[in-house]
Amino acid sequence: MQYAQLRAFHAVAEHGGFSKAAQALSLTQPAISDHVRRLEQDFGVKLFERGPRGVEPTELGRRLFSVTRQMVSCERDARQLLDSASGLESGTLSLAADAPDLAVKLIGAFRKQHPGIVVTLSIANAAECMQRVLSSTVDAAITAAPQVHSRLEARVLRRDPLVAMVPSTSSIAKKRKLTYAELVQQPVIFREAQSVTQQLLEIELVRQSLQVEPVLYVDGREALEEAIAQGMGVGVIASAEFNESRRIRMIPLQDCQVEMIESLTRLAERPASNLLNALFATELG
Repeated sequence: MQYAQLRAFHAVAEHGGFSKAAQALSLTQPAISDHVRRLEQDFGVKLFERGPRGVEPTELGRRLFSVTRQMVSCERDARQLLDSASGLESGTLSLAADAPDLAVKLIGAFRKQHPGIVVTLSIANAAECMQRVLSSTVDAAITAAPQVHSRLEARVLRRDPLVAMVPSTSSIAKKRKLTYAELVQQPVIFREAQSVTQQLLEIELVRQSLQVEPVLYVDGREALEEAIAQGMGVGVIASAEFNESRRIRMIPLQDCQVEMIESLTRLAERPASNLLNALFATELG
């Protein structure tokens, strides 16, 4: 049994497929498949059920996954311990984020001070980002997910109110401010249920007792912006996330009472790391 085989198995179990595991480990899909196949052959076991809808761990696979989670966590803790004993001239950090803009801005500011550090950034929804931190799959996450877990510590990076996004050709595009009541008189587009933006919007709609029947559900901010740009409806976004466009207008919501709070989050219980400490101390311009 080789470590690479266990690492490949862990990645497939964690990401739910061979293709995503290959991306996570920067390997080819055939290499991942070969590692898992050899591990199964060496011990005469079956670790995954393969079907048209993807792969699922067998009962033995689930038990092995609980072991490899500890293995990966120990590996990361060992690397952090060694990093903490060294300077900041070299090393690696792995980050997850639920949107690229703030994460890239933070990484850029960090690397100006520490150009020898290699940073890996993966994009996932807020819930997945938090799970990756809790499982020690990544060193830290930049996310708007609520920081409610006792094992986590966080630094707030940005607070922003929600704003309306409307097509430039809309009848309300010339307004300086909107209320939610005015907004929902237009065709409304919703984000996916896991979106923190969507969750905040629904809190506001419930607070104001507004009933909305969305005309479209989209997955991701880019899809929301494109649908609005094409005149399909209106939506909301955190003000700092808005990308300037001739086809879309951003309008403040005068009765907004919530904020999108984006934080840099890590496990509080892990060994101190000079690299992570330096990242947490990085100031955004």
